[in-house]
Amino acid sequence: MSATPAHASSATKSVAGEKHGTALDEALSSGWIEFWYQPKIDLRKKQLIGAEAYARAQHPQYGMLMPSAFIPGASESCLLKLSELALVSSLEAGVSFAKLGANLRMAVNMPASVLLTLPVGDIVKSYRPKFEKWPGLIIDVAAEQILPDLALATEFTKMHEELNIKLALDDFGRGHSSLPQLDALPFAELKLARTVVADCGTDKVNAPLCKAVIDLAHNFGSMAVAIGIEKTSDALALMGMGCDYGQGFLLGRPMPQERFVALLRQRAAPPARPVPAARVMEKRLA
Repeated sequence: MSATPAHASSATKSVAGEKHGTALDEALSSGWIEFWYQPKIDLRKKQLIGAEAYARAQHPQYGMLMPSAFIPGASESCLLKLSELALVSSLEAGVSFAKLGANLRMAVNMPASVLLTLPVGDIVKSYRPKFEKWPGLIIDVAAEQILPDLALATEFTKMHEELNIKLALDDFGRGHSSLPQLDALPFAELKLARTVVADCGTDKVNAPLCKAVIDLAHNFGSMAVAIGIEKTSDALALMGMGCDYGQGFLLGRPMPQERFVALLRQRAAPPARPVPAARVMEKRLA
């Protein structure tokens, strides 16, 4: 997530009124929640292949707030509501993107605690694009939440395999440099933590750790995804290590859905143009 604005702490106190109890409850009940989308880039092909949803709250007094200003202290019921809203909004956004020629695999973040509580399959059936080559959905779950209960991840994956709904192990890196001995890993993607990605082109600790995680992902048949890419040198290093996908400010910041749509329209309009994030990659990584 991006850095929290300086006014976030005071905004949190303001939003968390006595009536509703938590900032997230207030934001949900007031209709302040919206979702921004960050491009996910295929590092080898330099193409847009997906988009990840990030929650934002449009506060009437403090403006646009980051998750750290309204999610801490949220109840399980509020997290469940937010997860459902994220899922529905992302699927609807995916339909909009597909109509513009961008058939993207959407990704949403969810707490491990709601995975088997939320009727994910039913929601996807209702809101997913209705065409055969739908690329599916990725649900990101934080490593610290799901690694202690890999049985949950395995159960969820088996339940939703036919619907093309897959899990990503998010924020994986330091502290998770090894996994239990398994015959298979129930994650379609391993996402390298931004603290590991940072300066991986030069850092003597992060560089080998990145390579180890990328190799681990490939050994299990998973895709390796680097998040938080901000430097061309890091992107080049990751490409050299065989990293599959990337996200970060270098490739494209999270943006409102209408902005994402506007960029896709530019891409579709003649003369054909590459997606801006891909164009940046071509220019900087050539």
